[in-house]
Amino acid sequence: MENPSDMKAAVAGVFDRSADTYEQLGPEYFGPMGRALAARAAPRPGERVLDLGCGRGHCLVPLAEAVGPQGRVVGIDLAPGMVAATADDARRRGLSQVDVRVGDAAEPAVEPGSFDLVTAGFVIFFMPDPAAAAGAWLRALRPGGRLAISTFNGQDPNYEHLMKVVGAFLPQQQDRPRFELFRTAESVTAVLDEVGFQDVEHEHVTFETRFTGPDQWWEWIGSHGGRATLERLPEDRVEDARAAAYEAMEAARTPDGALAIYTEVRYTTARRP
Repeated sequence: MENPSDMKAAVAGVFDRSADTYEQLGPEYFGPMGRALAARAAPRPGERVLDLGCGRGHCLVPLAEAVGPQGRVVGIDLAPGMVAATADDARRRGLSQVDVRVGDAAEPAVEPGSFDLVTAGFVIFFMPDPAAAAGAWLRALRPGGRLAISTFNGQDPNYEHLMKVVGAFLPQQQDRPRFELFRTAESVTAVLDEVGFQDVEHEHVTFETRFTGPDQWWEWIGSHGGRATLERLPEDRVEDARAAAYEAMEAARTPDGALAIYTEVRYTTARRP
């Protein structure tokens, strides 16, 4: 297994460098998925919520709006840039019930049993030890508290092909994407069952994302976690990789000529006994 400290530092670095562009360039992608996670988490007025890997707040903001000023939402993220941007956004929205901190979703520094709800959008596959992290999430919940997380049930084959085309220009083979560790509902259930969660349920939703053209799509890739791939491209191969990517993008055109990808998201809910 990769050194956990190095792994966390790499993830934090990529998302820290993406903070200013994350979901700010191109079409909305994570926003609808975050709002859907918040809806399935079903926060109630006055509840205390812990949002792990809160990023730019796509789940955190609707959670805060749902619990209201009498509730509390704590968001933690490893990337300081994400935390600063999300904290600023919460202040602009007047969400005084929000507290955003730099922290580790694998080992959240919170009082045991202090939350009614824990959420984690596209986080569990970044954990060096997913079971240990899930155990920490269980301990953060009060008895009867709920967990709601999201994972990728399936990536668009056109998008996967595109990233493989770009990856062919890297100086060495890319590591297997960690989200593939949780490709199936059974793999998620196994981890949650192992640490003591009960009533594990899954729901699958497909999201469409449309791009105005190849330029927007290429720019968007570098605005989030895909940045890790683009940053590894040798300078003298970037334009060749871009040209190959644009050619691959043509396969993603819809009958009306638009460029679109379809992302299958799995929403999982569970309960602490």
